[in-house]
Amino acid sequence: MKKILTSLLLLTLMACSSTTVRPNYDQFVLDQDLKQVSRVQQFRFTGWQPLDSGYLILLSSHRRAYLLALMSPCQDLPFAQQIGLKQTSQTTLVAKFDKILVKGQMPESCSIDKIYELTEEQHKELANYSGGRLKATKPID
Repeated sequence: MKKILTSLLLLTLMACSSTTVRPNYDQFVLDQDLKQVSRVQQFRFTGWQPLDSGYLILLSSHRRAYLLALMSPCQDLPFAQQIGLKQTSQTTLVAKFDKILVKGQMPESCSIDKIYELTEEQHKELANYSGGRLKATKPID
């Protein structure tokens, strides 16, 4: 009986240790030498993709993609079905001033810390890196 319990405990511990490791987006930024910008002119929100509670990809017109780092974790972001943007200007996205709005039982407003431009290849790699979960293609009203 002791051997069976020990085996079951060992199998349980092995299953727990095989969970996937959370991607390190800070390392991705460094490895890819992503260009940080303080603002994006002529920004028109067309879609988004959550990566985790601190990072997301925003899609803009003309097939442009941007990696956003948030100032603090936005806990419901990975589970949100829709997001909104609170922009200082209708056509410009500005780091440190603009916010991601997540609707839910307890709405969140998460400030954008950094904006990185992504090439199409970097966007695809990042999407694969994160599991490829494209969430939505239109903002909340």
